[in-house]
Amino acid sequence: MPDRKKDILTRKTLVIEQDDTNAYLIEELLVSQGLEVIRAEGGKEALEILSEENFPIVITNLEMSDIDGFGIIDFLKKKKKDSLIIVMTDHASIDSVIVALRLGAYDYIIKPFVPEFLLNTVLRAFDFISKRDDLDRLSQVGLVAELATTMSHEVFQPLTVLMGLAHEIQRATQNDDIRSMAGEILNESRKIRDIIRKMDSLDPFVTKEFPGGHVIIDIEKGTKKPG
Repeated sequence: MPDRKKDILTRKTLVIEQDDTNAYLIEELLVSQGLEVIRAEGGKEALEILSEENFPIVITNLEMSDIDGFGIIDFLKKKKKDSLIIVMTDHASIDSVIVALRLGAYDYIIKPFVPEFLLNTVLRAFDFISKRDDLDRLSQVGLVAELATTMSHEVFQPLTVLMGLAHEIQRATQNDDIRSMAGEILNESRKIRDIIRKMDSLDPFVTKEFPGGHVIIDIEKGTKKPG
């Protein structure tokens, strides 16, 4: 099984809670699992923080004296931030939970909460983000591969004509400089042709991932082997 704790190291979570006791418990629980936690003591402070910084996970109480959790959800959605929002409520009110979910909350927790339940909810949210990001990367790689294939067809025909002209020049002239120039054109054209052929047979889902989340298409690995 994947090491979920390792996967969430250095990940940040914003906890919005006016109850100091609950806020402390949540912070201690998440920090113990390797998460970086930022606390906001109410909705107003949270909006100031969210205006300056992005968080993959936002945990917010629904009931707050200044700006409530619904205001937090509304702000994040209007700003088109892709944070996953976990809402907490002091009341087992299914109506408020339904409203929060309809507004875009990812999940909810009823207080008083069981620590293991809250932790599992947060870990599951990070798993969701990881899978979502993987799908986004695959989608982007697929688009790049499709574009590469289209471009290869557009480039291949004029490249073939260029190579043919270079051959004709080599045959038709005795000038060493011109023959050398035509030879260089042929060599470079062959390199481009080989790249185009690899692009044309590219598997769009063969990728290499590098530190920092950078993903590139692996042309050598992705080309079809001759049968």
